Amino acid sequence: MGRGTHDRISTLRARPGDLRRGKRLGVGPGAAQRLLGAGAMSTLRVAGLVLPLVAGCVGNVQRSARVPHAAVPLSSGQPLAAPAEMSAGLSNVTDVVAPRVGDPSQAVEIPGTQMRNELRLRLRERAQLAMIYEHGFAATSQKPDATQAPVGDGDVMGGGVSFGYSFETSTPGLAIGTTVELMTWSVPYVEYETCTNCLSPSVTIVDHDRATPTTLGVGIAPSFRRGNMTVFGGAFARNHPTTQRKEYGVDITFDDDDGDVQNGPFNVLLHAGVEVELQHWLSALIVLHQNLIADPVQYGPGIGVALNARLGL
Repeated sequence: MGRGTHDRISTLRARPGDLRRGKRLGVGPGAAQRLLGAGAMSTLRVAGLVLPLVAGCVGNVQRSARVPHAAVPLSSGQPLAAPAEMSAGLSNVTDVVAPRVGDPSQAVEIPGTQMRNELRLRLRERAQLAMIYEHGFAATSQKPDATQAPVGDGDVMGGGVSFGYSFETSTPGLAIGTTVELMTWSVPYVEYETCTNCLSPSVTIVDHDRATPTTLGVGIAPSFRRGNMTVFGGAFARNHPTTQRKEYGVDITFDDDDGDVQNGPFNVLLHAGVEVELQHWLSALIVLHQNLIADPVQYGPGIGVALNARLGL
């Protein structure tokens, strides 16, 4: 990915010339010395910027990224009751407890509200293929550590596909839902790079850009349907994108690492919920989820909601 917005912050300052109004070059006994001195200083300043590029620029890096909120699919695990189903909801409405620092070596911002929409297509009787879009809103973003670098503007967005199969059991109404999903995300980040081996005063480059980490999700959700109500629960594991907060004494000569945003460690969430059929074509779902892994963030309970519309009945 190409570089985004770059801001260069430098401690270098232009020095006033040695010429003064009413004087001409070469007039006065100290003019030549002053001119030579100014030329030497300019040469040293240029060398201070060019030599690190030749020898390799070593410096310090500070980063932060706005990454997706840990969440679960908005599905009960029952087989689809129609050829297709459209699901629109929020994989996380809000956080009961604000996210806290899990791994202090990482720096991420978490959207408190995150949307998740799916178009599910039934395959045979009990399998399904889904197209997924998830969107975390920057306006609801939370920093686990108030001292970490602010990311700035930009929502986090992701798209992908999933495959699910609902296994039938010998108990009427009881099914074991399984799912595998693959998502690619657009994650905004900020990166500060400060050269420390320059001969001249240090130069800091501020880079605002986006990275594209990929996450893999795997889940299981037993569910029981009776009448117009389905109760369900289960576990879902998915990567949690992250980035390393600080690095010291690293080569930043030609650094273009997408903010060092990584796919991240697997997080495991337990969840439980209920889906109620409002009409033969429409149902409402609510789910409570809890992340068990505090890497990179320690979460409290989260809430997801969705409306599921059956198509092709």
